[in-house]
Amino acid sequence: MASTDSNGNDSNGKDPIQPAAISPAPISPAPITPTKVPLTNAPDKKEGNLPEETIPWQQRPTTYVALAVSILLALIVVFVLPSLVKPPETTPVVINPEAISTQAVQEAPFRDAQLAKARRESQDSLSKLLEKQSFLEKRNVQLWDKSTFELALKHAAEGDLLYRQRNFPEAQTAYQNALSQLSALEQRIPEELSSNLKKGDDAFAQGQPEQAKQFYELALAIDASSVEAKTGLERTASLDQVLALIAQGNASLEQTTSNRLEDAKGDLLKDAQGYFQKALELDPVHPEAIKGKETASNLILSRDFNAAMSRGYQSLEANQFSNAAKAFREALKLKPGDQAANTGLSQANNSSAQYTRSSRLNQATAFEKKEKWHEALNIYNKILAKDSSVVTAKLGQIRSSTRADLSDAIEKILASPLRLNSPNVFKHSQQVLKDAEGIQSPGPRHQQQVTQLRQVLTAAMKPVNIELQSDNNTLVTLFRVGELGTFNQKQITLKPGNYVAVGNRNGYRDVRVEFQVTQQGLSSPVVVVCKEPV
Repeated sequence: MASTDSNGNDSNGKDPIQPAAISPAPISPAPITPTKVPLTNAPDKKEGNLPEETIPWQQRPTTYVALAVSILLALIVVFVLPSLVKPPETTPVVINPEAISTQAVQEAPFRDAQLAKARRESQDSLSKLLEKQSFLEKRNVQLWDKSTFELALKHAAEGDLLYRQRNFPEAQTAYQNALSQLSALEQRIPEELSSNLKKGDDAFAQGQPEQAKQFYELALAIDASSVEAKTGLERTASLDQVLALIAQGNASLEQTTSNRLEDAKGDLLKDAQGYFQKALELDPVHPEAIKGKETASNLILSRDFNAAMSRGYQSLEANQFSNAAKAFREALKLKPGDQAANTGLSQANNSSAQYTRSSRLNQATAFEKKEKWHEALNIYNKILAKDSSVVTAKLGQIRSSTRADLSDAIEKILASPLRLNSPNVFKHSQQVLKDAEGIQSPGPRHQQQVTQLRQVLTAAMKPVNIELQSDNNTLVTLFRVGELGTFNQKQITLKPGNYVAVGNRNGYRDVRVEFQVTQQGLSSPVVVVCKEPV
């Protein structure tokens, strides 16, 4: 294209409007006679001179000769020729200043400015056009809309022709048309990408890997960073294997549907699940493989759940409550929160608790009949610890606790009958006897305890004769009885019990004698004598 300056003129310096030309008279040059210059002879090799081709050209004789000739010719042209040229015979042309002024007015700077503006706008449009072209070529536009792209380039070429003709407005229009077409192609890129991805997905879903591959490759040509296109292209490589595994899985599922789910062989369902799992290992997002595996897994889950529930109810009917609860818990692991499984587990636990409670109540009743009150009380306490609302256990607890306390009190008195010589202990023992005699329907053991307690209390009230001996110098005092004085030998009557006698004598260490009086009396006299001098 031709280039212009800021005024819209050509770059070669020619103005749109040229001034009038002045034609000079023709000049007839004088003939030039060539000068004869003798040439230097070449050196003779025989005389020992060097060959001319071996001498640098600056030092060769011919070089000096040519230089001298050139200087001579230049002097002739400068000094001789002007004197030989005759003056022109034509009349000199007089230039009118008014004509020059008129010509300057006709240059039209506004039009030139408009041309320059149109030229700049054309160049701007061309720059944008080239950017769009490069961008679309990187997006492989010729693969998805070659015709529109080539049509835009054709308009751009028309703009170039107009530009070279200095028709900048029309060139700008052509460039804008081409730019609009390329911009429209650029805006279509997301649509084309989405369309090819969808076509690839549709072909993939229909089991057509080759067609799907073509669409995914075209999508990658449009956008090389598209994750969907890359993933889809990778999936097409294993589609045939995936479809074969899905077919095997579906075949195994069809075999199980011919029978009841409970009667279906476990290996068929497991095989189907395995086929779908292998398919997912090749293509983790294939919808049919995902659906098939879910179907097989749900069938296995339902079968195992129903089997666990059946075992639970069968164990309930056989009063095998522990096994029933275990089965219902297995069902809940398969289906957490399932209402039927929770109901079955509650029923098993309640039945187990009721059965256990009933057994324990019977056991406690048996202990009561044997008058083993502490054992019965222990069972009632355990029952109430788990369920405090059991009335039978509450009544049994009160009854067993009362009888256990009464039995313990009687046994304590019988174990230490000599404590009855204490008034408080004797009074308490009498109350215990009264309470024991008030028990209705007493058992044999209780009757025996009452009889023994009554005998002990009676014996505790019967005095026993004992003999005390001293040296007639020792003052003897018997605790809880009083001072007995000095004596050699004394007979007194005491109730069975434990006693303490103390002896005092001036100049001697005091003595203390403890003795126990039983219903049989004493086997020997009690001696109280101070023998150790101080």
